[in-house]
Amino acid sequence: MSYQKNTWVDHIVDPGTGEIVQQGTKFTATRANNIETGIEKAHQLVEGLAQNILGSSVISGLAFTANGLTANYSAGSAYVNGVKFDVAAGSIQLNATQGQFIYLDSDGMVKNTTAQATADAKCKLWYFATDATSVITSTDNRNIVSKDTFVKQTDVATSGVNKIPRLDAQGKGAFSITGDAATVGGKSLSANSTADTVALRDASGDLSARQLKSSVATGTAPLSVSSTTTVTNLSADMVDGYHVGTAANNIPKRDAVGRLIADQLTNYKKTKSGKDANGIFTVVEYRRIADNTLYMKSTFSNPDAKGNYQTDTRVYYKTDGVTVDYTVTVTITYDADGDVISEVPSA
Repeated sequence: MSYQKNTWVDHIVDPGTGEIVQQGTKFTATRANNIETGIEKAHQLVEGLAQNILGSSVISGLAFTANGLTANYSAGSAYVNGVKFDVAAGSIQLNATQGQFIYLDSDGMVKNTTAQATADAKCKLWYFATDATSVITSTDNRNIVSKDTFVKQTDVATSGVNKIPRLDAQGKGAFSITGDAATVGGKSLSANSTADTVALRDASGDLSARQLKSSVATGTAPLSVSSTTTVTNLSADMVDGYHVGTAANNIPKRDAVGRLIADQLTNYKKTKSGKDANGIFTVVEYRRIADNTLYMKSTFSNPDAKGNYQTDTRVYYKTDGVTVDYTVTVTITYDADGDVISEVPSA
């Protein structure tokens, strides 16, 4: 229900006769509480809009730099689930030998956690991976909202050049596009086989220009080709029933230098931990750059008498970074000098 406002009038008395010219509106607890309720609802509406539009995002500042295990951040403003906080510059102590997310909590305080879900539920700011004394790698996780996200009401119109169209009461665009386009993608339409034109379809849905039709029954090969000459510019939608791409069950492509571009370890963040007495890191993690999810975790175990680890257990994770996809166990062999001479994965 919309706010029910009161109409207030002044209390006017004739100064000469003392006669009441106009009876003023009485100020009562009921009317005062109505004002308070209206203010409260307005605040709730603003907070609700902020929650829906902004959610948890950074308006300005809150950029981090690291010095040893101390993360320093600049002053800034941010929303946590629709509530705005102005944060002064400060610092936060990082935990050693750990991957951790820095976030702004709903109490306006900058905190850290090892759980990405905890940071995602608030206002995620930064990610740090550390060793015993310093930062190994860091990632800016801020969701920064630009002022360009918001549009002035004067820039919105029902019509006109360079205006953003409004929606009417039914949620439809209160504007129209009239007339037919002269071209499609810069090409003219034609029902004939004219060169460099867009072909039309006939009443049956077949291309009307130079139709290729087949009356061969289902189960019979429609074409028979005896030539062995390769068609170099032939483009197929699928190869043996598979698309080309980077998704599951896709045929991978190669990059400019001939490497497969699907799940390249060279494009992953690499962090090490678990350093032993010989200075060897026993755990190596590879994380996807785009969302910091875990791709593969390598753990060394089974050291020999010289401290050389003979087993490397590599656990590969699915795109969520949590669910195990598969595990490969690699047996490592060393020579008399302690140098690796073979790495044999399990069958």
